[in-house]
Amino acid sequence: MFVKLASVLPYLALAGLAIEAVPVTASSNSVQRHPRDRHFKHIGRHAAAPVTPVGAMKKRSKLHRRKDGSVCRPRPKTTTSTQAVTAAAAPTPATDNGNTGGDAAPPSSPAGGDTSSPAGGDAASSPAAGAPTPDAAAPEYTPSSSIVNEQNHASPTPAEQSSSAPAQQTPPPSPPSSGGAGSTGTNAGSKRGLAWPNGDWWTPDQADYIGNYVGSKTSWYYTWSPHSVSAGDKAGIEYVPMLWGVKQVGDWNAQRGSWPAGVKNALFFNEPNQVGQSDISPGDALQYWMNDFLPVRSQQGLRLGHAGTTSAPDGLTWVLDFYNVCTGAGNSAADCSADFVPVHYYDVSVQHFQDYLRNFHEKTGKNLWLTEYACQNFNGGAQCSPGDTWAFHQQMAAWMDGQDWIERYAPFGYMRDMQGVNEANALMNSGGGITDLGRWYVFG
Repeated sequence: MFVKLASVLPYLALAGLAIEAVPVTASSNSVQRHPRDRHFKHIGRHAAAPVTPVGAMKKRSKLHRRKDGSVCRPRPKTTTSTQAVTAAAAPTPATDNGNTGGDAAPPSSPAGGDTSSPAGGDAASSPAAGAPTPDAAAPEYTPSSSIVNEQNHASPTPAEQSSSAPAQQTPPPSPPSSGGAGSTGTNAGSKRGLAWPNGDWWTPDQADYIGNYVGSKTSWYYTWSPHSVSAGDKAGIEYVPMLWGVKQVGDWNAQRGSWPAGVKNALFFNEPNQVGQSDISPGDALQYWMNDFLPVRSQQGLRLGHAGTTSAPDGLTWVLDFYNVCTGAGNSAADCSADFVPVHYYDVSVQHFQDYLRNFHEKTGKNLWLTEYACQNFNGGAQCSPGDTWAFHQQMAAWMDGQDWIERYAPFGYMRDMQGVNEANALMNSGGGITDLGRWYVFG
C-alpha cells in the first residue's frame, strides 16, 4: 500500500500546482491569501532579470518624487575631511550676483541661526560641500547640555570624527596687532559693531537707514558679503568684508578693488560646520583660503579673520582641523594662521558663554571677535525672558569690553525678521526702527 501511495504522490503534487495556478476570486466568504503568496507569483517574471546583490541593495538610498514627478535625490552625508588640498587645485566657483548686504539676510546666525547664523547672504543658498572626515580629536572642552546640540537657523549636523586622528597642533599665537584690531574712524576705540543684512537701500528719512544705528558706540560693520553699504562708509564706520562661502568667490574677487579705503580686516567662511550655511570641510575650504582669501593679506595689507563657526561642539574642532590640514599640505604656519578668530554663540547662560570664549581663545591662541550672539535656546529648553535677555546682553558687553583678547563684538538682531531667534534679542523692530535694546547698544 505504501508503494502505491508513493507512486501517486507526484501526480497529486502536479494536481496541486494546477489548482494553485487557477485565479481565485475573493468573495464575501472567501479567505484572503497571505501577501507573501502574491510575491511568489512575480518570481517568474523577474527570473531572467539580473540579480542585484543584497549588500548592494541595502546601500541604496530611497528616492522620493515631488508633485511634478521629478526625483528628489538624498543629500550626501556631510563630514569633515582632513584630506590635503593644494592651492593649485582650486576650481573656479560660479560667480554670485552680489546683493548689497543681502546675503546677510540669511544670517546664519541665530544665528545659526547661527541658528546657525541667520544672516547669510549667500548664506541663504548654501553652497554644497560634501566632505570627508575630520582627523583631529574633539577639543577637551565639554559644553553645557544646553549647547551640545546647538542649532543655527538651520539644524546643524555635527561633523563625524575619525578615530585615527593625528595629534592636533595648536596654531601659533597672533602676532602683535598692526593697528587693525581697533577701529580708527567714527567712535574709535569702541568694540561694538553692526551685523547688517539690510543693504544700502534706505535714505536718512527712513527708519532702517544704517546711519540711525551708528550713535556713539558703533565703530564697524559687516554684511555677510563682500559688498559694503555706502551710507555706512559715509558715516565713517569701518567696513569688514566677508567671503561668506564658495558661492561668493566670484563676487569677492570682483569687489576687492572697490572696497572703502578704511578696510583693515576681512572675515572668512560663515559657519562652515553648519548645514545650510557655507557647509564645507576644512580640506575643501583650504583652496579658497590659499587662492582667494590669503592674497588680501599680502596684496592689500588686511588682517584675516578665520571662519566663524557655530557654537556646536564641532565648531572649535573645525578651526583646529583647518590649521592641521593646511600645514599638512605643505603650507607655512604663517599662511595657515588667521590674525583673529570670529565666534558665534547662541545659548542662555552668561557664565557658559564666558567659559566658552575663554576655552576658544586658549585652544586657538588667537584673539576673538564675536560676530553673532544672542540669548537663544536652540535645544528645546526655555527661552530667555525680556528681562533675562537684557541682563545677558548688558553683562556680556561689559565683560567683553574688559577682555583685551576680545577685539570686537556684534550681536545678532539688526533686522526686521529675526529668522527664528528669540524676539527679545531684536535690535530693530518689524518696521525698521531701532528697539530699546538696539538703542542701548548704539548709544550705551
